[in-house]
Amino acid sequence: MPHDTASRKSVLVSPRYLAGTAGTDPVTPILDAAPGWTQTLVGPDPYYTSPCQRLRAARRLHGQWTFTYAADPLGIPTWSAHFDRTVPDEALNAFAERLVDGVGNYFADYLYGGQHYDGQTPVGIFTAHEWEAVRGSRPWHMLAPDEHAAFHIRTGHVDAPDELRHRSAATWKITAGPDPVNRPTWCAYFTGHTPQPLMTAVACATASPHPVPRLPHRVPELHRPLVSLQPSAHAARAAAAQARSRPSPTVASPPYESSRASASVISRPTRSR
Repeated sequence: MPHDTASRKSVLVSPRYLAGTAGTDPVTPILDAAPGWTQTLVGPDPYYTSPCQRLRAARRLHGQWTFTYAADPLGIPTWSAHFDRTVPDEALNAFAERLVDGVGNYFADYLYGGQHYDGQTPVGIFTAHEWEAVRGSRPWHMLAPDEHAAFHIRTGHVDAPDELRHRSAATWKITAGPDPVNRPTWCAYFTGHTPQPLMTAVACATASPHPVPRLPHRVPELHRPLVSLQPSAHAARAAAAQARSRPSPTVASPPYESSRASASVISRPTRSR
């Protein structure tokens, strides 16, 4: 389908990690509706605190979101996650929903033995969707089949205070764009102690093959030659028919242990760069 940026009709865009944003805030409605969460305005931007007072969420700089958690509400953060303002809504939405649902018991329901545990890890999810590890890369990373999205893991010693101060030093990173490794269009960063269920939710939302609705002009200009557009009504009917004809498989992978253990999940041949 031609990319008519003047059209005001929504289309379905794939791959979703190149779809851009819908132009609305996907996080604020979730946190506003979450029981016990409080909001304070810092200038024009909202600043949220969880009922346990350990989790903080702040929107700033025209749509960037930063989340921090401290075991001691008055102490130094244990972990942080940061999303650029151009991270697709679906990834942010998945993170925020999992955050609100799980922070009360620190995501125990999503870990081994919990009622929502499914054995998935970010590496396992990306592998199931045919993302491949790049041989000898530093930091270690995987690439999507079209090579326009990447999942990065820093291995070896990572200085915890350094990665809290400088998001570029974060242990985990998801990026996308025409050159997602060297010049990504958007980045999501997670420090080393970020709970795996949160990153797993973002991985699922990023790697899903299902297209997402956007107005054509919302797709970033650099991404337009790289995406496929379908009329919303036609594509929605086709997706519904496909879902009725065969269920989507659930992919399980070994429980998360560490960045090195996650990297070792890959057993398939790797792409040379």
